[in-house]
Amino acid sequence: MKRPRLSPALFALICLGFLLPFATVSCDNAHTSFTGIQLVTHTIPPGGAVSEQDCSGDISACVESKGSFFATFAFAMAVIGFVLGLLGRVQGPGWFATGGLLAMLGLAGQAIDSFAEINFHMGYWVVLSLFFCAVSLHAWNAGRRRRAVRVEEAQPQQQAIV
Repeated sequence: MKRPRLSPALFALICLGFLLPFATVSCDNAHTSFTGIQLVTHTIPPGGAVSEQDCSGDISACVESKGSFFATFAFAMAVIGFVLGLLGRVQGPGWFATGGLLAMLGLAGQAIDSFAEINFHMGYWVVLSLFFCAVSLHAWNAGRRRRAVRVEEAQPQQQAIV
């Protein structure tokens, strides 16, 4: 029963968060709404034609070409973190949580950089928040492990003095 349970649960919830409504993107008269998993699998529903300098064609193809990398990377980080958590790995999942958090922030940065109007929905905010919680949890656990090592190193010195 010493296996950590919170970490894999957080990563599982992150994966489930990709099933929730993720965002609505509007540009010109075209708009589309999609879930995170639709962004990952390149199955965003068509929403109309766009004729922008950096993107022409259907708005769904534009969104997929600009945002799918970050979403896929974040989803992969969540899956790998989940598997490592189930295997009982103490060190490692925190790095995947950090990678996922940075990918979600990169997705927001990509949205800000585009000329489209983007409204993030519950799925995005849930995934972002849970990645932040996972990073915080693993940072806390790393600090505890580091303090425990320092205490173990200091104990033989105290016993030698006595």
